[in-house]
Amino acid sequence: MHTLRKLKWVMETSLTKTLAHKFKVSVPKIYEKYGVELVIDNKRSKGLQVSIPRQDKKPLVATWGGVSLSWDINATLEEQPLKIYVDHSELVQRLLAGYCELCGTTEEIEVHHVRAMKDLHTHPGREKPEWVKRMIALKRKTMPLCRTCHDDVHAGRPLRRQTIKLTEVKALQKAKL
Repeated sequence: MHTLRKLKWVMETSLTKTLAHKFKVSVPKIYEKYGVELVIDNKRSKGLQVSIPRQDKKPLVATWGGVSLSWDINATLEEQPLKIYVDHSELVQRLLAGYCELCGTTEEIEVHHVRAMKDLHTHPGREKPEWVKRMIALKRKTMPLCRTCHDDVHAGRPLRRQTIKLTEVKALQKAKL
């Protein structure tokens, strides 16, 4: 609580000095003009208050102070702890599924990665390989592949294994998760 008192003092000093500089008066004059005695929960405390009357509305009131910094042993805190990790990320879920997203095999899974989605759209006049179409359709820069498919992709050769349909990939994802 003592650190809050110091913080309150620093903030109040900053407020009064800013107002004194703005209105070109001394700090005691600010306390004379805006100083009030506030009553909150039958406790009196000193503070600063400005009231601006408005037509056809309640006055606009700005108050500084009036908050008790005394220790309340019976105070109840209703804080909920933050949940940092609720679930795995999508990539982790796809890796844990443990199958190649091109051929469907479950042996030696590796992750193929491209730096940016724009890298998938190079060479616009040519027919795109199946793995590029699949990554564009999934809107993902990563794809779990078996070693055979991964080697074929990096070598730029046609895939040696039969590819499964995208709907089968989604069905496998749902089945594994």
